Amino acid sequence: MNELAALRIDAYGVVLRLVTPADLPALRRWRNSDAVRLQMLDQHRITPAEQRRWYQQISQDHSARHWCVEVRGTRCGYANLKGGVRTASLTGQAQADSGLYLGDTPVRHGLLAVAVALCQLDAAFEQLHIDRIKTQVKAGNQSALRLNQMLGYQRQDTDTPFLTCTLTAADYRRARVPLMRFFRHA
Repeated sequence: MNELAALRIDAYGVVLRLVTPADLPALRRWRNSDAVRLQMLDQHRITPAEQRRWYQQISQDHSARHWCVEVRGTRCGYANLKGGVRTASLTGQAQADSGLYLGDTPVRHGLLAVAVALCQLDAAFEQLHIDRIKTQVKAGNQSALRLNQMLGYQRQDTDTPFLTCTLTAADYRRARVPLMRFFRHA
């Protein structure tokens, strides 16, 4: 598989496709909701102008992927991978940061975060050949910590409000096996 395959991912009952300008109002509304915003490193409310500048930056950045998540054609969340070397292609990087959030939509279900993460991590390890994924999770965000544990992330305890979790391809492949029972052929 090549890097272009990671531009659109259709598996586990979800589609990850590159963010477009039409997605911005919904993404901003979800990102600014207390349920999402208060779990972020940067908790300020994003303005439309800030989001437009962000979109201009990400549209030119080959060291990252920013996806809008859809279920049955309904926009329902956001996921990303950001390379550690911002001037290089995302493919083959030693480490990338990951993130995702879900909106409050009619298609949201209990396994949606798992499905999105599986798509994101399959792309990271199998298509983009990234060696390690890192994410930061607010210490009190038990649902995100449980999700990351299910996916094979190793947690690094610190005295900060955010915990760093890292994941290798081997750990992910082992952890993915029992999760596959929840999804038809992916």
